[in-house]
Amino acid sequence: MPPKKMVVTLCITVWVPVFVAALDSTIVATLVGAISSSFNRSEQAAWLGTSYLLSVCCFSPIYGRLCDVMGRKYALLLAMLTFGIGTLLCGIAPSMETLLFARVMAGVGGGGLTTCTSTILSDVIPLRQRGLYQGLTNIVYGAGNALGGPVGGLLNDSIGWRNAFLIQIPFLLLATVLSLLFVHVNPPQPKGKPSSPQQLITRWERIKSIDALGSLTLVGSVAPILLSLSFMSANDLPFTDPLVWGTLFGGILCGFAFFWVETRFAKAPILPIELVLTRTAGNAGLANFFLSVVTHATIYNYPLYFQAVRLQSSSLAGLHLVPNSVALSIGSVLAGLWMRKTGRYYWLTFFNSLLMVVSAIAFLTITRSTPEWFTYAAIFPHGFGVTGVLTSTLLALINSVPRSQIAVATGMSYLFRTTGQVVGVATSGVVLQAMLKKELQSRLGDQPKLIEDLRHQLNIIRTLPKVQQEAAKQAYEISLRAVFGLVLVAAIGCSISCFMMEDIPLPDAAPTPAESQSNSGTATPSRRLEEGRQ
Repeated sequence: MPPKKMVVTLCITVWVPVFVAALDSTIVATLVGAISSSFNRSEQAAWLGTSYLLSVCCFSPIYGRLCDVMGRKYALLLAMLTFGIGTLLCGIAPSMETLLFARVMAGVGGGGLTTCTSTILSDVIPLRQRGLYQGLTNIVYGAGNALGGPVGGLLNDSIGWRNAFLIQIPFLLLATVLSLLFVHVNPPQPKGKPSSPQQLITRWERIKSIDALGSLTLVGSVAPILLSLSFMSANDLPFTDPLVWGTLFGGILCGFAFFWVETRFAKAPILPIELVLTRTAGNAGLANFFLSVVTHATIYNYPLYFQAVRLQSSSLAGLHLVPNSVALSIGSVLAGLWMRKTGRYYWLTFFNSLLMVVSAIAFLTITRSTPEWFTYAAIFPHGFGVTGVLTSTLLALINSVPRSQIAVATGMSYLFRTTGQVVGVATSGVVLQAMLKKELQSRLGDQPKLIEDLRHQLNIIRTLPKVQQEAAKQAYEISLRAVFGLVLVAAIGCSISCFMMEDIPLPDAAPTPAESQSNSGTATPSRRLEEGRQ
């Protein structure tokens, strides 16, 4: 392992952009109403978050390959530059359309911030220690998430929402300076003696090897599929709408094209198909996908239950997420300490995945007569399990591939994770609105305007006469129970994926490039990926 001082300096360097990315996500979530109202475009409010997530999802795996092509430092600098320009444009945007474009641009960089920082840490920290550092990274990310909402609200109330974006620029400049000074991690070279022509690969040759067609078809497949889900949730369009099924069909066609390009033509695939199909890497990716569906469907809908059914204020309802935040911090560090002590991750991962199942079942049992303490306790296993699975599956994935595939594998992990985030928000929204429409019509069928208002404005429930108020509360309770059923299905999917992974011991030391290229350690199908490409 490198000197402790170097590791600490490197961690601080990469934690700054991680903190900014986390801060940005909750700042925007807090300011959605204020921003859309200032442009008189409330109908486009949902796209402020969706546009960012879509571009993050599309570009996370691309940065995995850019880390190899450009080097870790320059890939990270590119990500921060793109994110910074997008964020600056958000702060000075003259229209909603410009702001949405800026959020897409910020997402292009945001996809690289997480992928590059994770890859850099994986390059220098032994896997047995990596879990602890990932746990600390999760705490930094959680701190950014926790501060984003209050900071965004305070800035909006005092000096305007634009400054919530502009305040991020100094932090990005600091991160840029630190990266220039302290990030000196190079991508691994192919096998061979250092003096051999095969080793002497110039940066230009690496740039020429970029899988441009694969990148294009990947974006062309992921973006339309997620857009179709977003159209149904954010715009309330039915599946029969041409905009929905047209984008879905186009995305599926591009998906087939992507598979064809990656398996037939790409010399350095942006996302190697054989990597996705290996036992540990593939199941780790699926676990991250299902986990993200679980956590985003929960975060967006759990407080909603207490607002709509128990008529609590938004601040009081939001307090039900505090145990989740506490569990996230505790679980990530404990998972890292466990893996450092034992060198194992398999049963830890599976156990933590079952905790998400426990919470999902607890959500389904909550009624209006459930004690308040139980509603706070029910989400604690969720947070503990989520952060444990996130930490251990990343290590399992990295441990199952050769060193030269770490960046690509990390990008793949974040692709599955961000896709799950969009799918979790979109599908839970679709399920909620479909069930809510059905339940409200069965109770208030002769009042279509009231039904439409109740589907989109929670605050009016308090103002209704007692009979109508009870009907609305019942409709929301049944509809949200269906959403929690979706959470349970996704949690079970995560547990199955974790169970299917291999149990490969974590090495005690960080491999040297030569050791990595010889694939020292346990021989697995995924570790032979690189040999098959050479």
